[in-house]
Amino acid sequence: MNFKLHKQESYRVSRWTGGETKEMAIWPTGSKYLERNFVWRLSSAVIEQEESDFSSLPDYDRVLMVLEGEVVLSHEGQRVARLKALEQDRFDGAYHTHSFGKITDFNLMVRKGNEGYLDLLMPEQTALQCGPAQPTEKPLSTHALYCHEGYFVVTCGEKSVMASQGELLEMDFAEGETPEYTIMGEGTVIRAQICYDDMKGQLAAEEIPPEKTTFDDFKACVYLANVQFRAAKYILPSLKRTWFDQALSSAIRKVEKWYLTSIVYLIGALAVCIPVALHMETWCVFAGILLWTAADMLLVSPLIYLPFMPKPIRKHIKNVDKLTPYEQKVREEELRSNPQLEKLLKKYKNSGRNLPQ
Repeated sequence: MNFKLHKQESYRVSRWTGGETKEMAIWPTGSKYLERNFVWRLSSAVIEQEESDFSSLPDYDRVLMVLEGEVVLSHEGQRVARLKALEQDRFDGAYHTHSFGKITDFNLMVRKGNEGYLDLLMPEQTALQCGPAQPTEKPLSTHALYCHEGYFVVTCGEKSVMASQGELLEMDFAEGETPEYTIMGEGTVIRAQICYDDMKGQLAAEEIPPEKTTFDDFKACVYLANVQFRAAKYILPSLKRTWFDQALSSAIRKVEKWYLTSIVYLIGALAVCIPVALHMETWCVFAGILLWTAADMLLVSPLIYLPFMPKPIRKHIKNVDKLTPYEQKVREEELRSNPQLEKLLKKYKNSGRNLPQ
C-alpha cells in the first residue's frame, strides 16, 4: 500500500464555463482530463452561476457530493435530484445535466467498467476500524480521504499519516491487498472508494523509457530513412503490417518537414558531380552519383535521422497485429485522415469558392 498526501498547493486549478475546478488526484498519474485518458479523477468545483451545464463525459460514471450550498441537478429526460450539504448523487456522465444553484462540490469520475463510491466518515478520539464497504472483483483499489473539516490521522500497518482541512490522503492498494486501516481525529471526512483495472494500453500510449543511443538505433535509422516515399509499401510489402507509433511518427515528420535529407543529398550530389564532370568522362559522373547515393542511403541520411528519433527506436516500430486497443484506435484515425487533403482545404478555406451564391 502506498500513501500520497495531496496538499492544497499541489491541486491543479482550471476554469470552466460555470466556475473553477481544483483537480486533487488523477490516475494514472500524468493523465489529462481534457484528453479523457484517465481511469479515475477526484476534484472539487465551485459553481459560481445560478445555472450551468455539466461537461459531457460519455465514457465515465460520476458521483457528486455537495460541500457547501444547495443544488438541483436536472438530468434531461432521466430524473432530477435536490442536494443539500454532504448529500450526493450518482449519474451517468453521458447525461445532459443542468444545475440550479451556487455550490462547492466534491466530484468522483470513474471510467465505465470500474467502480467508485463516496461516503462520510466522522473520526473521533478513539480509532475507527475501516475496510472495504463494497464487494468487488477488480484487482486494484484506492481509498481517498478528503478532510472537509477538522483533521484526521490514518494508520495502516506501521505507518501513520495526518491530514488537515482541505487535504486529500490517497491510499493505493495493490492486487491482493485488502484495504484495512484505522482513522481517528475530529471533523468530517469524505471517503472515495475506487475499484478498478489498470486498463494499460486502452487509454493512452505505452510509456517507453528513453535509453542511450546504440548501434541498433543506427540500423533502425537506415531502415526509416529509406522507406519515406509513397511507393515504399508496394516495394516492401512488410510495411503494410508495420505501424510507427505517435512518438516515432512525430519525429519523422519533424525531419521530413524541412526536407533535410533531400537538401543534403542534392548538395552532396552537386559537390561530387561538378568536379568529376569537369575533369572526367560521363561514366565517371554516373559512378560518382551511384557512390554518393549509396553513401547517403547507408550513412548520411540515417545519421540525420538518428538524433531526432526516440530511443530505443525498435520499440516504437509495431506490428499491426499486436497493437494495444489505444494504438488500434490511433491507427484507425490515421487511416481515415488525409493530411494532404486537409492541408489543401485549409489553404483554400477563405478563397471565396465556398461562399454561398
